[in-house]
Formats: sequence, structure tokens, C-alpha cells
Amino acid sequence: MYDPNELEHKTSRNRLFFILCTSIMLCTGVYIALRLFWFNDFSLFVKFIGISFILFLSQCMFGMRYVVSFTQHMSYVALKLSGYCSAYFVTLASIIFFHDIFYFSFCIYFNELFSYAFSKNFTIVFLLFAFFATIFGAWNALKIPYIFKRNLFVKKLPKELQGMKIVHLSDLHIGSTFDEKWLDKLVTKINEEQADLIVVSGDLVDATPHKIEKDLEPLRKLKSRLGVHICLGNHEYFCGALPWIEKWKAWGFYVYVNENRKFFHNNYPFYIAGSADFEGYKFPGLLTPDLDKTLKGLDEKDFIILLQHQPKMAKINAKLGIDIQLSGHTHGGQYFFLFPIVHILNRGFRNGFYQVGDMSLYVSPGSGLWGYVPLRFGTRSEVIVHKLVSYEK
Repeated sequence: MYDPNELEHKTSRNRLFFILCTSIMLCTGVYIALRLFWFNDFSLFVKFIGISFILFLSQCMFGMRYVVSFTQHMSYVALKLSGYCSAYFVTLASIIFFHDIFYFSFCIYFNELFSYAFSKNFTIVFLLFAFFATIFGAWNALKIPYIFKRNLFVKKLPKELQGMKIVHLSDLHIGSTFDEKWLDKLVTKINEEQADLIVVSGDLVDATPHKIEKDLEPLRKLKSRLGVHICLGNHEYFCGALPWIEKWKAWGFYVYVNENRKFFHNNYPFYIAGSADFEGYKFPGLLTPDLDKTLKGLDEKDFIILLQHQPKMAKINAKLGIDIQLSGHTHGGQYFFLFPIVHILNRGFRNGFYQVGDMSLYVSPGSGLWGYVPLRFGTRSEVIVHKLVSYEK
């Protein structure tokens, strides 16, 4: 059954995370509000309304936090409205910051302090540009994911596994914006691919079972010859990993917590292994990752597909005889200006295919996204359909 310590750890960590996020957003909101309205010649009334509006936008995560954590049922209308407001705020803040970086660079280069204040017209242009950019970014983030078909080149691929089709889902984050209708449409598209197996490389949910079980029901319609295979992501720990594991197993899914299972394709044996997420280290006594246990009973002669949510340990995994690693977590960077940071945090594995020694690594950009800021700039949501192909130089 469930460990009562899990909810305690989950609640305290969530609380700390949101306090930190909202504090940063509030400080950013103060800067943006003063930058747009205080230093120009708007009337005092307009300044008050404008500054209040920006500060309100900066705290819309509180509304989403309240709906997800403290209401009895999910209100996706409230979630989406709050998410759009947060997205608009992030877009506006990004535009202002980019402008100011160029502004201060310009001042330093010419050794002269130019006018810091925005004109009324400039402020209005910024607000409108951010509005239309948010519409595009939100549309790009919330539409049904693109089905991306590709060859996954694999060294030492047995001829019996040649052409095996794997549908790769990751980072759906059901419960932070995406609901049952959205998921049902996605499941219909996935089943059309007639995959040999379907994998979900973590962060499937963003709320507890009693809140969003109904929204996840369409997943039970997923069909593949060898079933649906799930590993844990860091967000599962935030919303009750153990209850979700029991639920998914009851639905007939294979859930991997430091374990492996044997399957056959064209009568050839291969293994799917999955580890707990590294987030488990922050929850003492719960589900901590253990790669030795994950690969127990396997050797380098076995063909192994590893499901591991975060890709950052790929170089170590490649030395252990793993043939394919399927990961997610990064969202592809989600916003183009975060690409370098995401690249560093994940040790160079941000998005797409990587040949790591003899191991083939694929990092999904996510089939959904964390809905508290529903934006994508420079990336797109994808469902990847891998066709295993032998690697040839």
C-alpha cells in the first residue's frame, strides 16, 4: 500500500517549490511593472491599473496551485485561464529582458546612458506584441502533438529486431492543462500507428489519482502488440507515485521501478528495463533509483532497452551494455532562450538522437508539457514512432 511519508514529502517539496517560483515571479513582476508604467507619462490612475495588472499576472500560478492542490475536483477552465495569464507574463518578461540586455549593452558600448523610460506607444507595442506572441506559443504548446516517424539507428541490432516499431511518449503532464478530450484524440492517433510496443518515459501525470483518474482513462485504449511500458518521472513523485503505480498496474500497464522484463519479437528475446527517477533521492525511504537492481540478471549479450526519464546519466549507462535508452524530461528546452541552460543541466542531452558509445539515446521533447506556463518557442510537442534500423558506417 501507500507510504504515508510520501504525501508528507510531496506536500513540503511542492510548497517550497511554489513559494520559490511565486517569489521569483513577484520580483520579476515588480521590475516589469515599473519598467513599463512608472517611468513614463501615463496618468497616475493608468499607472496604478497597469502595475496592478502586471503583478496580478505574475501570481497566476497561485490560482493553478490552488485548483490542483486544494479543490475537490479539477477545473480545467480555471487552470487554462491561469495558465494563459502566466504564459503572457513570461512572454512579456522575456521581451523586456531581451530589450534591456541590448539597451544596457548599447549604453556600455557607447559609454553613454540613453533614456531609460519607455514612451506610451512603446509600452503599448510591447504589450500587444507579447499578446500575439503568447497566442502563437500557447497554440504551439497545446495542440495535439505531431507524430514524428523516424529510423532509430542501433549498433549490434539483431536481425530479428530489425523494423520493430516503438511509439515513444513522454512528459504528457496530464492534470496541469491537458484533459480527457485532448488525451482521447492523441490516443486515437497513436493507435493508428499499430506499434509493436508503446513506452512512456516519465512525467505522465501532474495531479493525484482521485483528481484526474477520469482524465487519464483514454490511456486504457492504447493498443500495441507488446503492451504499454511506463517509467517514473520526477513529477510522479510530486503527485503520489505509489498510488499511480498501483493504478497503472491495475490497468494492465507494465510499470518499471528498478526492474526489467523479457519480451519476444520474431521469437527473439529482448529486455525492457526501467529505473526510478533521480528525484527519488530527495524522498528518503521511497522509490530511489538503483541501476544495479534495474539490470539484475542481464549481461552484455542481452539486447536491452532502458527507460530512464532524465537523460543525464547516458554516458554511464552506455558502458553497462545498454543498447537503447529512451528518455524525456527536458521538453527540448521548451523556450529557445533556455536551450543552453537545459543543455548544461542535462549534460549535453537536450533533444533528439545521440550516439553515446554503442548505445542509441533518444531524448523526447515531450508529448505535452508542464501546463503552468503553456508555451513553446523553438520546439514542438511530439509523439515519436521509432523504427529500429541497424547502424551502418
